[in-house]
Amino acid sequence: DHKNPEQFCNYNGQYYIPSTSIKGMVRNVLEIMSFSKMSFINDTTYSLRDLKYDKYLNQFKDNKVQCGWLYKTGNEYKIEDCGIPYRIKYDEINSKFNINFKRNFMDGTFNNANSPYKKAYKKYNLLNQLSNKNIFNQSYTFSLSVTDGAGRKIVTFQDNGNIQGKLVLTGHPSPRKEPEKGKASGKIYDFVFEKKENPDIYTVDKKVFENFKFAYFDSRTTQPKESPDWTFWKEKLNSGEKIPVFFHKYLSSISSFGLSYLYKFPYKNSIMKALLQNHTSKEIDLAESMFGYSKKIDNKQHSLKGRVYFSHAKKTNSTQPLTSRYVLLGSPKASYYPIYLVQNGNEYKTLMDNNSILAGWKRYPVHKKFSHNCEGSSTQTSLITPLPKDTKFNLKIKVHNLKKVEIGALLSALAFHNTSNTYHNIGLAKSYGYGKIKLDIQKINGFRYSIQEYLKYFETCMNVEIFNNEIKWHESEQIKNLLTMATEQDDNNLGYMKLTDFAKEKNDKNYLDRYINLDNVQTKTTIGLSSKKDLKIYQRDTEELRQKYLQRQEERRIKEEEDKIKQEKQKEKNVYQKELDGLKDCSDETKLQSFIQRYQNKFDISEIRQQLDGIKSQKQNDKFTKINAQAQKAYNETLKKKGTKGFTKAKDGFIKKWSAEKNNKGSSIVLELVEKIKKIK
Repeated sequence: DHKNPEQFCNYNGQYYIPSTSIKGMVRNVLEIMSFSKMSFINDTTYSLRDLKYDKYLNQFKDNKVQCGWLYKTGNEYKIEDCGIPYRIKYDEINSKFNINFKRNFMDGTFNNANSPYKKAYKKYNLLNQLSNKNIFNQSYTFSLSVTDGAGRKIVTFQDNGNIQGKLVLTGHPSPRKEPEKGKASGKIYDFVFEKKENPDIYTVDKKVFENFKFAYFDSRTTQPKESPDWTFWKEKLNSGEKIPVFFHKYLSSISSFGLSYLYKFPYKNSIMKALLQNHTSKEIDLAESMFGYSKKIDNKQHSLKGRVYFSHAKKTNSTQPLTSRYVLLGSPKASYYPIYLVQNGNEYKTLMDNNSILAGWKRYPVHKKFSHNCEGSSTQTSLITPLPKDTKFNLKIKVHNLKKVEIGALLSALAFHNTSNTYHNIGLAKSYGYGKIKLDIQKINGFRYSIQEYLKYFETCMNVEIFNNEIKWHESEQIKNLLTMATEQDDNNLGYMKLTDFAKEKNDKNYLDRYINLDNVQTKTTIGLSSKKDLKIYQRDTEELRQKYLQRQEERRIKEEEDKIKQEKQKEKNVYQKELDGLKDCSDETKLQSFIQRYQNKFDISEIRQQLDGIKSQKQNDKFTKINAQAQKAYNETLKKKGTKGFTKAKDGFIKKWSAEKNNKGSSIVLELVEKIKKIK
């Protein structure tokens, strides 16, 4: 119940299963049976920390990891680069502060499961308490002591050292073992971040920061809950302080970061990258057409209303709730690749690999017997109040304008294609055998055909559309897996893996095979209903629809091409308009002429032509004005010599010069002056 999570859903004591829960349960089965897309996937980038996985360890070799201080400025996060981190021994910390800090992490003292000093913030508290100092805010000077075989630079405290920096403590996962004989193991170093004079500052991309928060379960209140170290550092970060981080860089950008040196490193690919290509199709599948959808396609929101409506399933008999009990519910993690990705060899596929593929829909097999041992109360358990077996509920399903194949798909999903002894499961604790449901169709109103006829039509559709006119749907691996998981099997297969099993199975290169391939699992099949004759009848009946579909596809293709051409034209028009606006008051004839040549056959360039003609006319006018002025000046100078011996020579010179076209350029005014001076004696 959303108001009282410990109780079964009820309204004033009337128990019910919410309609949305049943709708989701049925839709998931229908998606599998109709080979629809995996639509409800969070495109998350998971992270891993696996010290036995080469592709993880390779990210931390050759001084690839740098250190720095993360801080917030406005709505942005930035990292101040401190370069490659230095290492410092616990023994050196003991010596500096005259304490026995190291002792708390030695085998025998340090309890791996419950030590209060596993987390970094607990180590700071311990060191502050032992040294009576605030270590986090204190700077010290250090000297380089040695660079070891792994390339790690180890420093010691030194009052006049040439390295100034801060001591940085990170988590301590396991005890330090130093046997009298043999090799020591376990962490014995922490870090020093050097203070740089002019450090590089990097802005953290939003996606990179989201990946970091997801890796540390930011703000989660259910298991796995938010990392205590991140809770500690987040409070300091939000109050304006800088916090220590380790990071990887790609070119000049932060590609990932974490709170420890060997931090959770994000996979190369997100979940959607491992999804088979046909699950990313933009085409509406059968489940979407029936139940509706709301999603983004090409950055535009598209929605379709569903045509299947479920009521709440209300309890109809007199059973009473059982006693409340605690259950330990470990949620499967998509980052555990031996289960979540298709594996078929000795070399594991992970999301580091470009050819990794999601294994399929996550489903819980039904249990034959209910054999749950109640857990005690703890931070890991949840309290539930179940109803007993044989509790009965009643609900109604209303449909609107469903086609024959869609009705068949719905009926098939409700009763697993009328396969005997099959069950749905629903609710919080179905992994323990709770929520095992049998659906019975009591009454159908307003349908033209029998249930069997609808089921056969749906199956025929699958054989034609999915299996290329072969009668294979009912015996396909997907349908066998679904039906087998929906039937009672040997419950010994259905126990929870223990925490130690996850690492062991991974180290042994074991992975979860298809359910029908597991030991002691009896494969469940259904009887095929369609025949070759049915396939031909279906094809005949749907030929007109098929042609309409192909026609719509062609129309869509043509429209997409037309839209693309329109977009390109509009883009070119926008460029044209921008250039046109930029040429206002332009007097550069070359630019104007270039614009005309580029756009004269595409857009209206009359405005630029007029502008160019005006400039040319103005230049012509300016040229005549200058020639006329020069001729007038020469005419006046010649007239001054009238009545003197030199007038005739000057007159002839004027006439000769300004009668030449290269000088008068065809100016009527200059030619008039020439005719005028000819008449003067």
